[in-house]
Amino acid sequence: MSPLKENIQEDIYEFTSNNGKHILIQTTDITDYQDSLDMYTTLKKKYPKVVNLALGIHPSRIEDGVAKNNLEGIEIFKYAQKQYELFKEFFDKNKEYISAIGECGIDYYSMDQYFNFSKETKEEIKEAQRRIFTKLCKLSLKENLPMSIHARDIKDSDKCVKDTLKILAKEGNGLIRGSFHSYTGSIKMLYQILDLGLYVGFNAIITYPSGENVREILKNTPLERILFETDGPFLPTQSVRKKKNATKRYGRPVLVKEIIEKVVEIKGIEYEKIESITDINYITLFGKEDKP
Repeated sequence: MSPLKENIQEDIYEFTSNNGKHILIQTTDITDYQDSLDMYTTLKKKYPKVVNLALGIHPSRIEDGVAKNNLEGIEIFKYAQKQYELFKEFFDKNKEYISAIGECGIDYYSMDQYFNFSKETKEEIKEAQRRIFTKLCKLSLKENLPMSIHARDIKDSDKCVKDTLKILAKEGNGLIRGSFHSYTGSIKMLYQILDLGLYVGFNAIITYPSGENVREILKNTPLERILFETDGPFLPTQSVRKKKNATKRYGRPVLVKEIIEKVVEIKGIEYEKIESITDINYITLFGKEDKP
């Protein structure tokens, strides 16, 4: 979470001073749960209607553990199950603070891009990810909590998104609420996401010269299903990336303004209308103001 963590008070003040209204703090695994909860409880005292907390297991944490511990076969599934048990223990102890489950989902990109796993190990990791995501979907329904969903495919493939949607449809039967965070897949799969009643999160990628695919996704997504995100501290907007002397070169909350301005340009809808409707979208999905 660095450098966002070190600058969070300053960054939240900047965000709210520029009419920023909502922030969802997401987690990835047991290593950041307590820090994120501490950050949430501190910020909640000062900004009670701004921050919400999501607790999840990022799918890539499974392959990270496999690589770090040189796991194979049944050990991969034991490791994944242990991550879920640690998650569930923390969740049960701190349920009153949690507004969503996330970040969670399936990721076939990272293991292909960053690791030299065998074909067999890759398939085992994929299955482990699917099993964990299935458990989280069941928990989402049981606790009536929305999900922040991560699904990233290898280039020119829809397999990861298809597998994610298959689990969502099977476990939720259309009842699971959630948003596909930073969706970069195909338009074809976008329509299936929307058919399940899910939202789609857009971030600074739409400001990048390389973001044409995501701009097309935006054009095909109704405003009533759009959410905005920074994915901080990752993905600063294009204007920040271009400034070599920028003092803050990470994705901070206030940059959502530039993201909305790009949506104004792409969709031809006035800023105030976009802001108003997407505020309602966030509150509808994640806005648990009754949390302590």
